[in-house]
Amino acid sequence: MTQITIHREEFSQFDGSTYTIDLNRPFGGYQQGDLICSVAPFYPFVPLTLEIAIRTNGDIIFRSWKFNDLANKYLHTAEVAEADKAHPFSHPFIATQAQIDTVNGLFSERLNFEGLRLPPGATLQKICPIDINKEEKITGKKIYLA
Repeated sequence: MTQITIHREEFSQFDGSTYTIDLNRPFGGYQQGDLICSVAPFYPFVPLTLEIAIRTNGDIIFRSWKFNDLANKYLHTAEVAEADKAHPFSHPFIATQAQIDTVNGLFSERLNFEGLRLPPGATLQKICPIDINKEEKITGKKIYLA
């Protein structure tokens, strides 16, 4: 088993003192309707990208860890939003309410993936719009936008 242990820094995207990555972890599978996303949670210190999928029921499953230099600390998708006219030959991705709720929970940090916070980026928010008022009611906390 090949593992990497990340030690907590001031702005780490996880709680606790360490986060362990299993590079041999098996692929969690594919189901029709999976919203495939990727993020580099340890950017810029470790060039490692996590790929996950948000299932139609809202569950988050593991797909892979990959070393690359195409890192982004926000969770993004290659899927195209319905209203995105910049990609006329792509088929728009229509998210389920459960997928939207999961992305909203990731945004407010009400949800995480195995202890890892995954802040949704713009491409994901186009497909799964954030409802700030709803998340504030669920979490009981004020969400401040930059």
